[in-house]
Amino acid sequence: MVHLLVHLVREIKLCGPVYLRWMYPIERYMKILKGYVKNPYRPEGSMIERYIAEESIEFCSDYMTSTNPIGVPRTAWLNKFSTSKSIRGVNVVTKDR
Repeated sequence: MVHLLVHLVREIKLCGPVYLRWMYPIERYMKILKGYVKNPYRPEGSMIERYIAEESIEFCSDYMTSTNPIGVPRTAWLNKFSTSKSIRGVNVVTKDR
């Protein structure tokens, strides 16, 4: 029990009284990390692999927002579709025959 008291004193010095802290964001993040575990025999390794994959995808998606997409040029398909009148702020696009 002495061990717990030592850690509680340190936590109070660092963060203030326990009732002034909110653990909800940390608990939610722990749930996300728990979902990363696919191999129960090596949970740390699978969590790290999934976390790195998620961070890589997030970085690439942020990096790619400033570039032009590869594909059919906009002018090639723009004339094949017509836009009807907007209904409540929504434009309806239909294919011309």
